[in-house]
Amino acid sequence: MRFEVPNLTLLRQFVVAAEEGGISKAATRLRISQPALSKNIRKLEELLGTPLFERHSKGTTLTKAGRIFHERAQVIGLEYQHALQDVRNVLSEQASTIRIGVGPIWSSTILPHMAQRFHDTFPQHRLQVLTGAADDLAEWLRIGRIDIFAGVTTHRTTPPGFVVRKLARSEMVVLAAQDHPLIAGGTDIDPKRIATYPFVAFVPAQEVIAVLTRYLKSRGAEPPKFMLETSSIYACVELVRSGRFLIYETRMLAENPIGDGLGIVRLPDHVHEFDLGIIHREGLDRMPVYRGLMRIMAEELGATMKDWS
Repeated sequence: MRFEVPNLTLLRQFVVAAEEGGISKAATRLRISQPALSKNIRKLEELLGTPLFERHSKGTTLTKAGRIFHERAQVIGLEYQHALQDVRNVLSEQASTIRIGVGPIWSSTILPHMAQRFHDTFPQHRLQVLTGAADDLAEWLRIGRIDIFAGVTTHRTTPPGFVVRKLARSEMVVLAAQDHPLIAGGTDIDPKRIATYPFVAFVPAQEVIAVLTRYLKSRGAEPPKFMLETSSIYACVELVRSGRFLIYETRMLAENPIGDGLGIVRLPDHVHEFDLGIIHREGLDRMPVYRGLMRIMAEELGATMKDWS
């Protein structure tokens, strides 16, 4: 059976049409005629043997097959861009750029020492660091926007075809200002008292909030009251440090310089523990510069956790 592979022009036109939700808007963005784009989309559908769009009066929507193909087409486009950049780097004798994604706590604790060691070991290479929520970073890893993910490793952050290297364990804790009533006594706190104070949350983290809610429910306490969500970890810390707010975050925050002035609320038992590690595409560790970077990351995390223990 003969299989014809769509060219990159068809793939790009399809991706734009999917993003715009209509052939007319997509044609304007691509600067080609609407009939030419419609013809190319039909050609792509014929090559694949299935409709990719459902046409209606307000535009187009992706079919089930179209949604699946759209995800893959995005990855193919990114991989092609990366391949071009790698070739340009070789031809111009420029260093490669390694893209990593890390959480905000990791970026302020592990990253500074790691980056310095990486530069000393591989001076011709560059690091590009993106920060964000774990679910966002996992998606960026899947579609190729980052090469390595470093942070909390769960089944939700591990796309198919990727390798997980678990490096350490940490735990989630309730944090408050050092002079907060829940800290001042220095004794274990009844979980029922936790829910009487407002919480601030770093980005919408429904899974994390659910863990704390289940814990409090199991102790006969009311659910936590999250009064503010923000994408700035520094804003979270300032609110907790200067007021009555609490935050449910990793212990790493309290043991990090940006967490100065915060203390851990002592509870009768642990609320939740989790794994810290690295996730990367299969085979990436066979490349010396990537393997070297991951070794440095593992060593710096281990040294930092040891300092905190």
